[in-house]
Amino acid sequence: MLRAVRHFTALLPLCALLACASAPRTFADSMTVPVRVVNRTRDTICFLYLSPISDDSWSEDVLGSSTVSEGASRTVRVPPGNWDIRIENCQHEGSSILRGARIARGSTLVLQ
Repeated sequence: MLRAVRHFTALLPLCALLACASAPRTFADSMTVPVRVVNRTRDTICFLYLSPISDDSWSEDVLGSSTVSEGASRTVRVPPGNWDIRIENCQHEGSSILRGARIARGSTLVLQ
């Protein structure tokens, strides 16, 4: 199971855990910026979802068919702004929610 995310670097000050909800959102590539996701957990990350901080609806899985193995990193494209971010392992266990992430070009998300 995923441990709570304890560390976040670059422009992403985050904290906390929660649950999920509602209809998926999708994002056009032209409206996104690259964000590096570094997995320092003991699980493979298979699902990453976004939600506006004032909303409980989640995007579609940002990773798509990709995964981020333990110790690996991957660059994903997400819209800049303030987001809650939910991550899950491949069994949809250990859902962790990072609240209030400020996403900007060149941001790095370190999960541990």
